[in-house]
Amino acid sequence: MNSIISIFKNENTKAGGFYLIGNLFDKAILFLTIPIFTRLMSTSDYGIVNTYMSWVSILSLVVGLSLGHSIRTAFIDFKENFEAYISSILFLSFLNFLVSSVLILIIMYSFFKEVNLILVIFCLVQSYMTFIINCISIKYMMTMEYIKKTILLALPNVLITVLSIALLVNIENNQALGRIIPYIMVTSVVGIYLLVSSFVKGKKIISKIYWKYSISLSIPLIFHGLSMNILSVADRIMITAFRSAAETGIFSLVYSLSMIALVVTSSMESVWIPWFTKKLQQGEKNIINKRVNLYIELVVVVIIGLLLISPEILVFMAPEEYWGGRNLIPPVVLASFIIFLYSISVDLEYYYKSTKVIATNTVIAAMINIGLNFIFIPHYGAIAAAFTTVIAYAVSFGIHYRAARKLDNELFPIKIYLKPVITVLFATVLTYSLMDYASARWGIAIVGFGLYTFISLKNDRFSFVIN
Repeated sequence: MNSIISIFKNENTKAGGFYLIGNLFDKAILFLTIPIFTRLMSTSDYGIVNTYMSWVSILSLVVGLSLGHSIRTAFIDFKENFEAYISSILFLSFLNFLVSSVLILIIMYSFFKEVNLILVIFCLVQSYMTFIINCISIKYMMTMEYIKKTILLALPNVLITVLSIALLVNIENNQALGRIIPYIMVTSVVGIYLLVSSFVKGKKIISKIYWKYSISLSIPLIFHGLSMNILSVADRIMITAFRSAAETGIFSLVYSLSMIALVVTSSMESVWIPWFTKKLQQGEKNIINKRVNLYIELVVVVIIGLLLISPEILVFMAPEEYWGGRNLIPPVVLASFIIFLYSISVDLEYYYKSTKVIATNTVIAAMINIGLNFIFIPHYGAIAAAFTTVIAYAVSFGIHYRAARKLDNELFPIKIYLKPVITVLFATVLTYSLMDYASARWGIAIVGFGLYTFISLKNDRFSFVIN
C-alpha cells in the first residue's frame, strides 16, 4: 500500500496524469465540436478551413525550420545555458519567418493571383505562432514543467472554440474567416507572449554556435515533418480520387477515433522522454531495458481496450451511414500501436542526433504508403488504405529499429517487442471475429482490464514509475 501511495505522490505520475488529462481534454474539444461547426458552416467554408489548417501544419515546418526538434538534444548539450539556447533559436526562426514570408507572398502575388493574399498572411502568421507554441511545449516537457505544458496544450483550443462559435453565430457570409480569425487571435497572443518571454529569460538572440547546432539537427527533420504530413493526408486524397468523398469521410472519422490511442501514448511519452534521457546520460541501460517492457505493456493494455470497444464508440459518435467503417478500426488502431513502437527507437536516434536517419526513414515510409495506395485503393478502397498504412509503418519500425541497434546495441533487444506485437495481433483478429458480438467484446475488455489492474496493484507493478 505504501508503494501505491508513493506512486501517486511521484512527480512522474503527476506529470503523466496532467498530460493525459490535458491531451484528452484537448482532443475531446476538437472531436466533440465537429458536429457544431459542420452545422454552423457551409460545406464549402468547412472545406476551406480544413485546407487552410493543412497548410498551417506544413508551413509551420518551413517558417520555423523545424528548429524545435533540436531542443531535446540541446537540453543535454547546453543544459546550463538552456534558456539562452531557446531564445537564440527562436530569434533565428523569427528571421527565417520574415524572409520566407516575403518570398512566399511574392510568389503567390506573381503566379497565383486568384488566391486571397489576406488568407495567405493569416496562414503564415498562424504557422509561425504554432511553431513557437510547439517549441515551448517541448521545452516544458524536457524540464518537467508539466502544469505549464498541460495549460499550453489545452487552454488555447478552449478559447479558440468559444470565440469561433461566438463569431459564427453572428456571421452570415464568409464563415471560413469566422473560424480562422479566432485561431489567428489566440495563437498570436500566446505565441508573442512566449516569444518575448523567451527573449527576456534567455538574454541571447544571436549565437553562431547555437544556430549551427540547431540547423544541423533540424533541417533534415523538415523532410521528416513533410513526409509525416503526406502519410496523414495521402490516404484520404487518394480514396477521394479513386473511390469517393463519402468513403473518405468514413475513413477520416475512423482515423480520428484511432487518435485516442495516440493521445494516451503521447501523454506517456512526455514522461518517458525526459526519464529515458536522464537514465541514458547516467549509463543506466539495464534499468531502461527493464522499464521499457512495462512502458510497452501499459500501451498494449490501452490498444487492446480500444480495439474491443471502438466499434460501439463509432456507432455512438456518428450516424448510420458511417457504421460500415467498423471494419477499418482494427488496422487503423494497429497502425497507431506500430507508431508508438517505432517512437522508442526514434527517441534513441534523437539522443544520438541521428536526425538524417529519422528523416530518411519517414520519407521511405511515405513513399511505400503512396505506392501501395496506388496499387490497392482503386480495387479495395478504404480498407486497403488502412492496411497499407500498417505495412508502411511496419517497414518504418524495422528500419528505425535497425538504425537504433547500430547506435546502441545494448538497448531495446528485439525480444521486448515480440510478445506485445503477438498480443496486439491476436486482439486484432479477435476484434474482427467478434465484430457482431458487442457484449462479448465489452465483457472481455472489462474483465481483462479489471484483472490486469488487480494483479498489477497486488504485485506493485506500477511502482516502475518511481525514480
